[in-house]
Amino acid sequence: MLTRPETVPVCLCLDNEDTIALLSRALSSAGFPVHCIAQDEDAMAQAQVVIFQPSARTAHYLNEFGTRKAWIAFSESQIGSDVEAYRAQGMREVLYQDELAPLRLRRTIGRALYAQRSLQQLSRFDSLTGLYSNRGFLEVTDQALFNVASNGRLVALLALDIRQFNDLNAQFGFSFADLVLTHVAERLRRALGPLAKIARLGGDEFLILLENLANREAAERLVRRILSLFEEPIEVEQHHLGLSVDIGVVCYPQTLGSAEDLMRKAHTAMHQAKKQQCTVFRHEQGQANTARGNLEQELRQGLRRNEFELYYQPRVCIHTHRLLGMEALIRWHHPERGTLSPGEFIQVAEHSGLIVPLGYWIIDQVCSDLQVIQSHGLDDVTVASNLSFRQLQDEQFCHVMPRLLKRSGTDATLLEFELTETTVLTDPRRALEALQAVHELGATLSLDDFGTGYSSLTHIRQFPISLLKIDRSFTQRVTLDREADSIVRSIINLAHDLNLKVVAEGVENPAQLEFLVSNGCDQVQGFLFSHPRPLWETLQLIDHTLRHFNDQQA
Repeated sequence: MLTRPETVPVCLCLDNEDTIALLSRALSSAGFPVHCIAQDEDAMAQAQVVIFQPSARTAHYLNEFGTRKAWIAFSESQIGSDVEAYRAQGMREVLYQDELAPLRLRRTIGRALYAQRSLQQLSRFDSLTGLYSNRGFLEVTDQALFNVASNGRLVALLALDIRQFNDLNAQFGFSFADLVLTHVAERLRRALGPLAKIARLGGDEFLILLENLANREAAERLVRRILSLFEEPIEVEQHHLGLSVDIGVVCYPQTLGSAEDLMRKAHTAMHQAKKQQCTVFRHEQGQANTARGNLEQELRQGLRRNEFELYYQPRVCIHTHRLLGMEALIRWHHPERGTLSPGEFIQVAEHSGLIVPLGYWIIDQVCSDLQVIQSHGLDDVTVASNLSFRQLQDEQFCHVMPRLLKRSGTDATLLEFELTETTVLTDPRRALEALQAVHELGATLSLDDFGTGYSSLTHIRQFPISLLKIDRSFTQRVTLDREADSIVRSIINLAHDLNLKVVAEGVENPAQLEFLVSNGCDQVQGFLFSHPRPLWETLQLIDHTLRHFNDQQA
């Protein structure tokens, strides 16, 4: 049955005043409150149903509110095959002018709401295990915390992590690892039954909500019960697997906070448990692998807690010192170890596969930061970021990239992606497919750290690369080492013969800059102009130094 009309406000986002009047009368006669919007964020936020024309200003609202509303495309005439195009964009219904009778309009809204609620219901559960998703678990945890006020009982939140789960991925493959997760989920579900609500948040991480507990000791008894579930091996495709887990526990109201706060604190407790119990890791793997496992878990938590930030280093024209672009360099604000540079965690991210979600986060953040950069009056400045081999191997890469660009409204021509020789030559076929897709979007591709690999530039001419970066190890030796001088000079000449621009990294003093100028290098980047800095500091530097220099040159 359709929700009562007063609880289903409808938003008209239409260009034609006559159409607005016609639809408003039909909706009013059906008992639906109507909001007609013109850049009205409040009206859109309150509406449950949005009726719009494809030509109207809806791109921003679609991006902002996404699937949280029922969208109905309106057309003044039959549009035939275009219906599927609308539905591919997430539209649940397409409304025609000959369907404006109140009864038909009411049914159209009813169908759209039903489809929308079904979609929202699906989003509450994990598709692999059937357990709650992050969104669904937040909802039930919120309700459980609210109930504490009336029943006076404790709520416990448990974060559970399978030790060295990525070794299963590496040894048996992702499909096998997914089967392991479904077996773990089923074992938890059978053992705890209605006592608990269980979620899988992605990877090998589970959350368990325990309600109506008399005291913390009751929670600890259940934790011991859960640990005992893993004393017997799990059988998957004739393999008997002995799994070990780490569990962190927080209790409410002994520990105060929102549902999200408690989830975060439970993960922190799990991390502490892992560090305290590190002696039960496989001893033969040694201390280094134990440390790597700990850092991997911290990386997962860091991504979830948004502990990462992009620093930017300007790249300037070697002749005019005019700002041409920036390189985005990731930093991790570790809660215990301070700010970490990529060299301290990227290898672990690569090994564990976390480089893939981390790489998508970087691209998404670059797109967001580009909006700030452009609002600062720097409309033609490009931003470069690194692409890893694991990202190019991701089958979803060619699909995710366009979605990230579309969601942010970023002009792809302002993006540059840097790759190393190893990245493109490890699997040339897959790399070529992914890079061609990126190139077709309009982004620039550059070859980073050139000269440190084992291939010559001619081996990678098949890739759509338009810019080459000389590794800092060569740049910093010019004027001091005749061999380095010769190598840098040869790289510049060869690149120009192939119509490639050349950037020299690691420029730190005027002598290096003078050498590069005299040998025809195109762009430079290094401490001589700026260290990597947070975005706001970089923009301040541009205002006070580089932009001032440009004004003087003009």
